[in-house]
Amino acid sequence: MVIGATGTVVRLSREAAAAIPEATREMARLCMLDWFGLGLAGMAEPVSTLLLAGARAEGAAPAATIFGAGRRFSARQAALVNGVAGHALDYDDVSLAMNVHPTAVLMPGIFALAEQRRLPGARLVDAFVAGYEAAGMIGRMMARSHYARGFHATGTIGALGAAVACAHLIGLDEEATARAIGLAASQAAGLKAQFGTMAKPLHAGRAAEAGLLAALWAEAGMTARTDILEARQGFADTQSAGLGAEPTLDGYELDRNLFKFHAACFGTHGTLEAVGRLRQVGLRPEDVEKITLKVDAGLDRMCNIAEPRTGLAVKFSLRFNAALALHGFATADIATYADSLADNADLARTAAQVEVELAPEGWPEDLTEVTVMRRDGIVLTERHDTSVRTEDMATLRTRIEAKYHALAAPVIGPEAAWTLAAAVTDVDALADVAELATASSPAARS
Repeated sequence: MVIGATGTVVRLSREAAAAIPEATREMARLCMLDWFGLGLAGMAEPVSTLLLAGARAEGAAPAATIFGAGRRFSARQAALVNGVAGHALDYDDVSLAMNVHPTAVLMPGIFALAEQRRLPGARLVDAFVAGYEAAGMIGRMMARSHYARGFHATGTIGALGAAVACAHLIGLDEEATARAIGLAASQAAGLKAQFGTMAKPLHAGRAAEAGLLAALWAEAGMTARTDILEARQGFADTQSAGLGAEPTLDGYELDRNLFKFHAACFGTHGTLEAVGRLRQVGLRPEDVEKITLKVDAGLDRMCNIAEPRTGLAVKFSLRFNAALALHGFATADIATYADSLADNADLARTAAQVEVELAPEGWPEDLTEVTVMRRDGIVLTERHDTSVRTEDMATLRTRIEAKYHALAAPVIGPEAAWTLAAAVTDVDALADVAELATASSPAARS
């Protein structure tokens, strides 16, 4: 039996996956549906096409599907490219406990391995939950100091969660799973300084790939420390202020998963929502003298690019997203964040009227307060807390389905998109995950 923090994470994640409530399985299916839509649409992004070209040149025995490629590749290649594609639009889901975009790193590896090994869909869901809960525990233990130091947790903590998910999928025992975490920790990487560049989605792809490789290496017998989380000069010791409390399960972290409905960095969503509501009640750009965004100080190092030069960089600009919301741009449409945005003179003028105020310590991390000074002297205030999900599950499913179809249908066609959505909805009943791969491939259009 593996002991210590690493061993506890392994044991509790296995317990969480042993008897998953139906509501939690439904949340897992929604995460998967969201990911398929994002992955299909994200393959058109330059970073995805670049990596797909590299995979084609590299060659490999066909084992797993890469979205839109028309053929299969190695499981490792599929995990990498699909991981990048799922995060390339910066439109994927969020876990605040771990500061990770979880599905973009968990799904690519288990999807590739399950397709390769012809495993049933229920195993895919179980593995997803195990990896999600493991990453959640690790995220809480790192106490946010990891992210504050500049590490992109999607690439780091995400790699460890992906390793647990892949290990669970292929049936590794506790000791081998702990070794997989150790092997993933030696590969995990990602720096927040890369936000606004192609390197950011690369973090997600590499985390998925690292988790898959770690599980396969552990299965083959490769040695690694089984206490890497708590070890001296281990993961927490080198990349955070140290581990906090012992890992525990407080319900299912997956149940608290948050989805994006704006195609930009999650840190800008409070601004988009609050300014958007002010526009809904009549505020227009010509009315504005000044806009002040009061936000958690951590956003300064996350999404405060003052003068973005590309559409990708605009996704990480509080000022420009305030301008987008005020001008009524459709920020749920991935086509909105084109490079031309950075050259839009009207948006630039509005963005120049926006001041970002970094709140003092104690300000709620996910709260944005927008104060507008109108030209007529009237002051308007609106707040939004992105940590609060207001939809019930039925409403959430409706919104995710609409988002998915808007992303997937232009790529594989409406009929094929419905076929894939039905397969994801019924994933627990699938005898072979390869059915999902077939539905997500170009062949699904025939």
